[in-house]
Amino acid sequence: MITDFFDHTCNIFHLQTSSASPGYALPASPSHSYPTVPDEEGVSCHFGVKAATVTVTQTEPANMLDAKIKLTLPVGTDVRLNDRIVWNDTGLVFTAEVPRNIRGHHKFVYVKRVDAQRPL
Repeated sequence: MITDFFDHTCNIFHLQTSSASPGYALPASPSHSYPTVPDEEGVSCHFGVKAATVTVTQTEPANMLDAKIKLTLPVGTDVRLNDRIVWNDTGLVFTAEVPRNIRGHHKFVYVKRVDAQRPL
């Protein structure tokens, strides 16, 4: 059964868009943020770390770590593009790419982790 395959748990935070003025008579502009409480909590899942693509780029002043991992979820899970996904076992934070429904059986989504802030 597919439920036996789900050996991890994760929390999913949906990206929220709001439009507010920053003050000082400036016009309102859209801003994006994640809620503090997860929208989906304790979701059974499987992080495919053996099939992960990990890249380390040596830069100054610090090295950059990029990881792209395949996440498998139950078919009814509400996961969207740019959702924040927290792996409960490790506390690592990922960003979801485009989710795919596999024949109504399960969903998978590639999740990406960037370890350091990139310079502009």
